[in-house]
Amino acid sequence: MLRSVASLALVLFVLFANLASGLHFYLRDGEQQCFLEELPQGFFVTGTYKTEEWRETDKRYVENPAITVIMTADDNAATHRVMNQKGSHQGKFSFTAGSAGEHTICVQAQGAQAGGWLSSSVVKFTLDISIGEADDGGRSAIEKIKDISLKIKVLNAQLEEIKTEQKYQRERELEFDAATSSIKRRVIYWAFIQLGIVGAVCYWQLHHLRRFFEAKKLV
Repeated sequence: MLRSVASLALVLFVLFANLASGLHFYLRDGEQQCFLEELPQGFFVTGTYKTEEWRETDKRYVENPAITVIMTADDNAATHRVMNQKGSHQGKFSFTAGSAGEHTICVQAQGAQAGGWLSSSVVKFTLDISIGEADDGGRSAIEKIKDISLKIKVLNAQLEEIKTEQKYQRERELEFDAATSSIKRRVIYWAFIQLGIVGAVCYWQLHHLRRFFEAKKLV
């Protein structure tokens, strides 16, 4: 049982070590250092590097901008070079594994000119490698953009529906205000008409009573 657990822990350690590895080694001017990296097919490899030269007067490693770094990566199974890069004393690199299997990564440090500062110096080369997910040619990014675009279209459609609803409500409010104003005007007109009718009836009744009283000689 303990032996199985130890074996599993060893496998996990090796797996994580392959996914993100960092190392440093020492080179002389023009010397090339190569190492093997087991990579899954289509996986995207990125990394950074940094060089420091040993300065005898200071007894320490210091950066030298005159250093030029050449990096290559070869797909051993397909005998195909997937990276050929030339850069400054520090920088980044990336490539996509062509096929599953071993890939040879080589680095070389060169001085600015023969007999220069780097001619007989030792260079400390620090290398950090990260292995990401398989490169799908940007399809995942395109799918995300399409998804975002679809959501934006849905939101725009909902906004248009809200605008249409608000416009309809405003039209209904205007119609209601117009109808209310019309009803108010009719109520006022009808009130005046009723007052006129009541006044006319009162006048007629008074006139009729007066004539009645006069005929009876009560007035």
